[in-house]
Amino acid sequence: MYVVDDPSAPYHVPANKGHEAMVYLTYIIDHYDNLSDTTMFLHSHRYAWHINTLLGADNAQVIRHLSDDRVARVGYLNTNCHLDPGCPDWLHLDRPEVDWDSVKKGEEKFFTKQVWKEIFPSERIPPVVSQPCCAQFAVSRDRIRLNPLSQYIHIRDWLLKTPLEDEHSGRVMEYSWQYLFARQAQLCPRMNTCYCDGFGLCFGGVDKLDAWLAKLKQREDSDNEIASLSLGGVETGADCEYWRHRSQELESELEKEKDEAFARGDDIRNREIEESSELAREN
Repeated sequence: MYVVDDPSAPYHVPANKGHEAMVYLTYIIDHYDNLSDTTMFLHSHRYAWHINTLLGADNAQVIRHLSDDRVARVGYLNTNCHLDPGCPDWLHLDRPEVDWDSVKKGEEKFFTKQVWKEIFPSERIPPVVSQPCCAQFAVSRDRIRLNPLSQYIHIRDWLLKTPLEDEHSGRVMEYSWQYLFARQAQLCPRMNTCYCDGFGLCFGGVDKLDAWLAKLKQREDSDNEIASLSLGGVETGADCEYWRHRSQELESELEKEKDEAFARGDDIRNREIEESSELAREN
């Protein structure tokens, strides 16, 4: 693990700048000639809101269930299967200032055409960049090495020299990894395909996954009702019993359906079916 604020640590970065991007690039530069088949680039925290809901918002489960086979086939896999925020049609490099969304897309004003040319000087400027947030992904060794070592050094030098504040330069890189590793300015795979072929959670199609997520929302609403009653000093009674029973019932159904999805994902044919539906949609 790299340490960002201790230059005497065995693994450290040249400067604590650019959020996780400085660490990721430094790792690649330091290990370019000695990479694993698959490298996962993850934050140091285990749990976070942006980690896959169906994997308990837990990076340990992301690591456990990641399909190395899919990473080998596609080269680059964003480990966040949920499209919002980040997809689709997210950051416009040519959007007029009057149209900036400073609430949801505060980084848009900083990701300019000039910044793109500084990072990718020989590449055509795309009108828009999109991928699911939040800068956690897996990349194959071959895909990393499609770019010369000098390109990673160049981008890290940009991070070190750019006048952009740490937060903003990190966000620029957050929406650049898909281009660096996949040469796609917009990379927004369907959620069910990501979960199924990427992590072995196969519900049998996008509609069935949406139904599971809708049921999860019902369970969360039930829990909110319980919390609201508790805040009002109501801990017992018919209303409390109803919502507790409802929450437990929904949780049992959710776990059962998730177990069935994992079992379905054990069969490579089920993964291929959901992957083929994604390819059919793209074509």
